[in-house]
Amino acid sequence: MGIYVITGGTTGIGAATRKKLQDQGHEVYNIDLKGGDYLADLSTKEGRQDAIEAVILKYPDGIDGLICNAGVGPTAKPKVIFALNFYASVQIAEGLRPLLKKKNGCCVVTSSNSITNMTVREDWVDMLADVMDEERTMEYIGEIPDTLTPSCYSSSKRALARWVRRVSPSWAVDGLRINAVAPGNTTTPMTQNMTESQMDAALLIPIPTRYGRREFLDAEEIANGIVFLASQEASGINGVILFVDGGIDALLRSEQI
Repeated sequence: MGIYVITGGTTGIGAATRKKLQDQGHEVYNIDLKGGDYLADLSTKEGRQDAIEAVILKYPDGIDGLICNAGVGPTAKPKVIFALNFYASVQIAEGLRPLLKKKNGCCVVTSSNSITNMTVREDWVDMLADVMDEERTMEYIGEIPDTLTPSCYSSSKRALARWVRRVSPSWAVDGLRINAVAPGNTTTPMTQNMTESQMDAALLIPIPTRYGRREFLDAEEIANGIVFLASQEASGINGVILFVDGGIDALLRSEQI
């Protein structure tokens, strides 16, 4: 069985993924702010670096898989959204890449199906994915008002998806695979406390696989996609953004492939 490292594996999609991997007999090392095997604030450079060093110390012979799942929703502050949703995944993935290389492993990051919606700010995506300078970016982000956090969220996830696509060829040259899962609305601690009006807004366009039911996807459904991409069954898949959203993206963008 393999060794997997996951960020944000204490609750929600991360917890469901961790459990599924453990049920398959894998060893899973959880990095999270609370309830993890290693506690770290991944919204900071220092927290990420400490986590990377802890994993290197624990698994010097390499790891089989990395799941970069830690993130926050659009209710967080802009700086936290960009730091945790984009920079944390990139820094952890690149920092643990040498351990993955030792075992020809793979990485799966959690994006969002919001990467295709109208709240995405392409100039912010360019700022993140093209400049790749966290210090300079944070200076600008400090000026973004809290009213624009939905755009912060979708743009951070779009930039992450773009990064995955861009680096996938260079990872493949090293015998590695990197992919992303783009979940739709999912029942997690982040969504369980939504008000009726927020729920109405989220379900304004019904989820095709939940048509006629007032409910979101289950965290286990997203975990199934993540675990598949992290397995040898997906050995031929690299640089893919897998939408696990019940068909919402296909419904709204049926002419695009």
